[in-house]
Amino acid sequence: MTDGRLEEALRHLQPPRGVRPWHGGATVQGALRGVRAELAAWKPAPDRHGIWDLTLHIAYWKYTVWRRLAGAPRGGFERSPSNWPSPPAEPSDQAWAEDRKLLARYHDLLVEALREFDPARLDEAADDARPTTHADLITGILLHDTYHVGQIQLLKRLARSQGLG
Repeated sequence: MTDGRLEEALRHLQPPRGVRPWHGGATVQGALRGVRAELAAWKPAPDRHGIWDLTLHIAYWKYTVWRRLAGAPRGGFERSPSNWPSPPAEPSDQAWAEDRKLLARYHDLLVEALREFDPARLDEAADDARPTTHADLITGILLHDTYHVGQIQLLKRLARSQGLG
């Protein structure tokens, strides 16, 4: 059995090569292409998030949605605090590469979970405590990615306008 919602979600989460998302912008991985550790660690103000913060936050939510779709146990995310993990105190290209791999791993797990997900379960509650369905989780992670990609793109432009990156 197939469901157009799953096919559409996969198309947005992992567009075919050469196809840009509907909004014309980059995917998360595309937005991070060419970003070095110095730029990723930069913040427009001390109390604001930078690209590195957003990358770890996106990784966490991909992990969370993957875990809920796949039925994996809680507590497996490697960084803390979980929702907004802290980038390393001393940024380096190696640490940045590792955190990008973390994001890629949870992205790939999420894509695989969507490919294997039973479409008959899309409208079932994803959690006994809330009325959120599996379809809601899938739509939510797509919107989450799109929102934060926009922030990453703006941060890159702002940093570059100030001579960084």
